Amino acid sequence: MHSRVFGTRFALSAAAAVVAVVLVLPSAAEAATAINFAAKVDSPSGGSFPSWGPGPSAIGVVGGDFNGDGIADVVSADFQGDGPILMTGKGNGTFNKGTRVGSAGIGYGAIGAGDLNGDGKTDVVAQSWLSIAVFLNNGDGTFKLGKKYTTVEGAQQEIIVADADGDGKADLLSLVPVGVQTWLGNGDGTFKQGGAALIAGTPAAFTTGKFNADNKLDIAVNNDVLQQVEVFLGNGDGGFTRKGSSTSGLITEDVRAGDFDGDGIDDVVTADSFSFSTTVLISNGQGGFKKTNRIVFSGLGPTSIAVADFDRDGKLDAAMSAVVNSRMVIFAGNGDGTIAKSGDFEVTTLPQTPVLLDFDRDGKTDVVVAGSANAVSFLKNLS
Repeated sequence: MHSRVFGTRFALSAAAAVVAVVLVLPSAAEAATAINFAAKVDSPSGGSFPSWGPGPSAIGVVGGDFNGDGIADVVSADFQGDGPILMTGKGNGTFNKGTRVGSAGIGYGAIGAGDLNGDGKTDVVAQSWLSIAVFLNNGDGTFKLGKKYTTVEGAQQEIIVADADGDGKADLLSLVPVGVQTWLGNGDGTFKQGGAALIAGTPAAFTTGKFNADNKLDIAVNNDVLQQVEVFLGNGDGGFTRKGSSTSGLITEDVRAGDFDGDGIDDVVTADSFSFSTTVLISNGQGGFKKTNRIVFSGLGPTSIAVADFDRDGKLDAAMSAVVNSRMVIFAGNGDGTIAKSGDFEVTTLPQTPVLLDFDRDGKTDVVVAGSANAVSFLKNLS
């Protein structure tokens, strides 16, 4: 539910929730594989994130080892604070109180992570309404503010670190009002503006993936006006060419790529906010889609989604934030392009973007999610 129209959309979602409660229970599919998590354990953030309803970003929390101790940490947006918050992991699923990554100003709701300058340390990048800020990692959990770049956000804020031109240097991809902008990396933590993948509408979210067999980075963009996901194949130089599209659910908040049918080509899964559905679009291997698998009434207010293999059966699963009732909805993949709801688990209020990593070092992929209560919830994987 994109932040700039939060009040209207949330009111509509709440009304729709009444209908959804009646319809969801009898029709919910049960997954063949049992995926289970322990009750949530919360850690205080030390910030005030996300602090503005169910938004404003498709990816507002990222995970990684930011202080070099071999334990997974998280960096979260602090939308009304002066820059992102780092919460270092203790290795048991709980986190130390957050510290400021750097002072960049308010309004930074989107977070990305990657090695931006080739020194082997995981850096942080953030997008706000009008700029992108780079934070270079000193290797000990502290950062120095790099350059800032002027831009304008799309329907939401989103920024992803990826190698868009295949030169081995980290690039940036960010949402702009008419598509996705490429920022080509110089290899030293600085960037220059590249081309843009343009859509006839307003982009709400995008994902990187492999949508054909040429091994160039591709992207899929959700068009908030046409209510469809559009695939752009990478040209290999940081630019993209539009190929195909397919209808998603009503007001899709998030899209993620993953191979749900085991053919070596990524498909797309979406969190459809206003239709309370989750949709898997099956790729045809040429930049388009050949089939739509939708779970209706999959959760109350789907906001964000992420993919992983929770039960280690070789089939891709998914975790989705349901913002209306503050639950994390888990889907088990069947390996044939379909997913089925496996269960849902209480998390912190207004859950945002889930991070899927092994946070307690037991070899299983767990879930961590931030919410509006200035805390992150940890769900231990018991599968």
